[in-house]
Amino acid sequence: MANAHGIHLPHLHVPHPHEPHVGSPQDQAHRDGTRPSRLGGVVLGVGTLVALVAWGAALLVLLTLGPSGTGSVAGERAAWTALAIASAISLFLMGIWKASRA
Repeated sequence: MANAHGIHLPHLHVPHPHEPHVGSPQDQAHRDGTRPSRLGGVVLGVGTLVALVAWGAALLVLLTLGPSGTGSVAGERAAWTALAIASAISLFLMGIWKASRA
């Protein structure tokens, strides 16, 4: 490749231990001098744990309630199903948040 300084020859790049890998999401944060907040990581961890426990509890209760009959669903079963779905969606969104922080 030619540039303003002449021809660029391929060479081996040995990264410095404190230098993020080129192309990683940390590059922009490294240039800006910012990093994901520690508080955000704590909130993410606690939220993930709470959503995981809620999802597990809802699934356990739904399994112990047994199969539902035909027709309308009881309010208790509907509430536990809603909790299971909401916590599963929350876990998915927190996974995306975690991936964007990496």
